[in-house]
Order: sequence, then structure tokens, then C-alpha cells
Amino acid sequence: MRALLLAAILGSAALLSGATPRPSLAGTVLDSNGHPLAGVTVMVYHAGVKVGYSTFCPSCYVDCGKRTKTDAKGAFEIKDLAPDLWFTLLAARDGYVPEITKTIDPVKVPTVSLKLAARPSTADFSGTVRGRVVESDGSPVPDAIINPTGLIIGEGSTYGAVPGLQPISVTNKQGEFEVAYSKPTPKMLLEVEARGLAPKFVVMETGPDRRSVTLADGATIVGRLVQNGKSVPNAQIGLIAKERGGFGDNLNLIGNPYEVVRIGTDANGRFTIPNVPAAVDWYLYATMDSISTLGAASPIEVYVGKDGQYLQVPDLVIKPGLYIRGTIHASDNKPIADGMRVTLSSETVWDFQTVPLVAGYFEFTSLAFGKYTISASVKGYHEKNPQYGPTPFSVDHDVDNFTITIYPNAP
Repeated sequence: MRALLLAAILGSAALLSGATPRPSLAGTVLDSNGHPLAGVTVMVYHAGVKVGYSTFCPSCYVDCGKRTKTDAKGAFEIKDLAPDLWFTLLAARDGYVPEITKTIDPVKVPTVSLKLAARPSTADFSGTVRGRVVESDGSPVPDAIINPTGLIIGEGSTYGAVPGLQPISVTNKQGEFEVAYSKPTPKMLLEVEARGLAPKFVVMETGPDRRSVTLADGATIVGRLVQNGKSVPNAQIGLIAKERGGFGDNLNLIGNPYEVVRIGTDANGRFTIPNVPAAVDWYLYATMDSISTLGAASPIEVYVGKDGQYLQVPDLVIKPGLYIRGTIHASDNKPIADGMRVTLSSETVWDFQTVPLVAGYFEFTSLAFGKYTISASVKGYHEKNPQYGPTPFSVDHDVDNFTITIYPNAP
């Protein structure tokens, strides 16, 4: 299933390149002392379109997975890349901390320089997780990305970037990886992702033993965006877990804190989202900004019950939307400078609109029924209880004269 799906996607993606000359990405990889590193694997990690919305997942393009190794001078070159795409590169070598670059446009920036820091070798594994990523049949998964998300420090859980915690790891040909922290810790929370497989959160204990993490294909969600019975191309579709949640005590997951997935509709208004984690309720929606000139589409719920499912979901339908018009009022009655901004955010899905204020006035259009919040970003002012965030409200009809009062910051 995984191979067939990737082959279909990659074959279609190859059509995007056209006859435009295909650029290369070249560069060098150095160690932390500025010396060239030979034998570093440099591969295309992610790709995306420069204009419009990507109809493929970031790792589903034909160029993703292209790789080379640095020579004795630390030099590399990846040739024959699609000119209409941006790329990120992954550089990895045993004994060094891998690096993922920022977005690169090879047409504008054909050369890059990467630097890898050495990973200290140790016989003390009290702060190191050792693992192996495999598929359901037990075969190893090379080039899987391991993102340390949290760990135990003292009596509590700590999440995010932590000084002394290796920021990323990549599996070798045997699917093996290590993630190290500079101090003893009993366990870590890791997010594991690999091309053509569904991402997964896993808690692993530290120590010398190498434990396995099994990744599955996940499900494939296929659908269509329509208006008045006609397909809507070049719009953006979002997918977010219904219970987004987060992270709790003792590295416990709350809900399903997967990142939002965004994918574009093709010329026929269709979209395909592969490798969706199973046993999760999802919201599928068209992003507000991408269809704001057409109307609004209410999100639909999709339940992915098991891996390997191919789910053809009901059409997402664009209909006339609602509007909210209002003003931002300063408690000291001073005028608000034009160009300040106000943001409307959906409480149901991961979506928002931002518009500029004109004489304190704002307007949001093309809204679906649902719950929203509105927050103002005005220099020198704040809302009354910013620590709690704006108060959600329901929209089921057009709204006029919506007012938010802001207050001067303390000197």
C-alpha cells in the first residue's frame, strides 16, 4: 500500500516540472571547527510550491529523497530539481547531530553551507534513548526523523527546546537512532516521522537497551471542494485532530497534538491526504483565506479507525458566508493608528484571518457557522485579560457593531 501510494503520487508530481531548466543545489558541510566533513549524507527532506497551494504532502514530491554524499572537501551537489519548488535539506552522519535547513529556493540560492556538531560519545546512557524504527513487518525504516518533544527533569515534565537536549536524530540504514541529553533523565517523549508513514508520539526510557518503534502506513483521506456543484481548484484544505490537546504531567499525551496538515486542491477540486494517523477523530476544512472571495465551508468530521483505510469523504461545500463588523475602542479615547491589526481565529479548527484596522474599524467576511475569537494587536495597548486570551463567541448570523475595548499598557 505504501509503495503503491508513493508511486502514484510521485508519478503525478513529476508532471509539475515542465520544460523549464532544472536547477541544482550544491554546497559544503563543515564540522563545528570549520573543517570539511566527508561522507555526510545530504538529502532533500521536504518540498513545496512557491506559488499557490501544494497538492502533495511535503515529502511526497519526486525530488524528496534525492540524496548524495559529501566528498573529501565536504562538497555535495543534488542535481535536476524542479524549478517551481522550494526545498529543505537534511544532512546526517553517524557521530554528528543532524541538521535540517530552512526553506531554500535553488533558483535564487544555488549554494548552501551546513555545519554539523559532533555528538559526544559516552558509555553512560542515563540520559540517552536508543531506539530502532521499523515498519509493521519488522523491516527497518532509514531516514526517519526523531524530534525530542519532552523529558523528565527532576519531578516534572519539561517540553520544547531544552539546553543540553539533542534537537533531532535521524535513523541509519538499520533504522537505529540515539537521542542524548546532557544529564540523567528516566525517559523522553519523542515524535517519530518518516516518509510514506504516519507520524507517531512515543515515550521511551533511557538506557543502553535499544527499543523498537513501529510506524504504520496510516490512512488516506480523499475528497473534493465544490461550489454550486462545480469543483474549486487552487484552494487549501486543512486537517486537524478534533481533540487537539497537548502534553501533561509525566509525559502523558492529552488528546492528539499532531501538527495541522495543509494540502491544496488540484484542477478538479480534489485533494489527497496520505499517512493520516489512525484511531483519531479529525476535522477537515477549507482554510478561510483560500476561499474568502467565494464564501465559507463548514468543517466536516472524519474518523480514521484503522491503518490502511482509504476514506472518500463527503464534499466540502462552499456556501455564502456570514460577516462580522466592528470597532476597536481605546479606553483612553485616543485614536488608533491605521495599519494596526485584528485577528479572528476559529475555535473549532486551526484557522484564522487577519485584517488591518482603518480608523479602528474592521470587517471579517465569508465566515461559516461556528465559534470564534477576535483579538487586537495595537501597539501600546492590551485587552483586559490577555493571560486568558479572548473570549470565544458563536457566529450564526451576520454581526454588526462588535466592539472590543483595549487598555493602555503600564508605563
